[in-house]
Amino acid sequence: MAHFIPCKKTFDALGIAKLFFKEIVRLHGIPRSLTSDRDVKFVSHFWRELWKMLHTDLKLSSAYHPQTDGQTEVVNRTLGNMLRCLVQNHPKAWEEALGQAEFAFNSMPNRSTGQCPFSIIYTKMPNHIVDLAVLPKCKSSAAIKSAEQFSNMLKEVHNKLTESNIKYKTDRDKHRRKVEFAPGDLVMLKYRKERFPSGSYPKLNPKKLGPFPVLRKVNDNAYIIDLPSHITTSSTFNVADIFPYHPPDEANTAVNSSEMSSSEEGGT
Repeated sequence: MAHFIPCKKTFDALGIAKLFFKEIVRLHGIPRSLTSDRDVKFVSHFWRELWKMLHTDLKLSSAYHPQTDGQTEVVNRTLGNMLRCLVQNHPKAWEEALGQAEFAFNSMPNRSTGQCPFSIIYTKMPNHIVDLAVLPKCKSSAAIKSAEQFSNMLKEVHNKLTESNIKYKTDRDKHRRKVEFAPGDLVMLKYRKERFPSGSYPKLNPKKLGPFPVLRKVNDNAYIIDLPSHITTSSTFNVADIFPYHPPDEANTAVNSSEMSSSEEGGT
């Protein structure tokens, strides 16, 4: 189920937290985990400490890698298409149409589950405007039968989601490569223009930058790279943008890292 909430770009982490508690926590409770991108609001000290106190695990995507939370990206694209249809020639009225878009989205059957979010969460479809009459509830239905039907429905949804996730993973893994790096390994980084200010890297520049040493491993899909001070982009890279460095000859390829050398001195 998706919730669409209007907010301002000027909101800081405190404002986002208040909005989240007002619109989400009051309906669903404290989440066990939160997946988000590395927006400045979500990497702030306040945001991290708040969810640490509430025992919520923060799962941040690697920088400039929207595939980490592809489901949200798909929902955002769907929301944009729905709002264009709803507002048409009045684009500034999008906030008024947001509630209709949310109701429509949660009423649509999902391809993975085969059911709409409303029917999964509330065990029944909501009444639409086109419904002329609401059938009365059957008083002779047994509670045990309803519980069994609900339990079977949840199992069916879970099985369909599992099958869909396996299929998506299998299709995606065909285009992935399994690589691992250790701290200190020299790597080349794939150039992505969205990481850098416009005009800072011309088209004819090399497509890979480096070599740079690996500082530490975040997980199997992300590593923190020791970047020079003049490169101001995020130092967290997805493995899709990291390639092992192969020196042209047998020359010494050691790269001095200020952070690594200081850690080694501290260890000795």
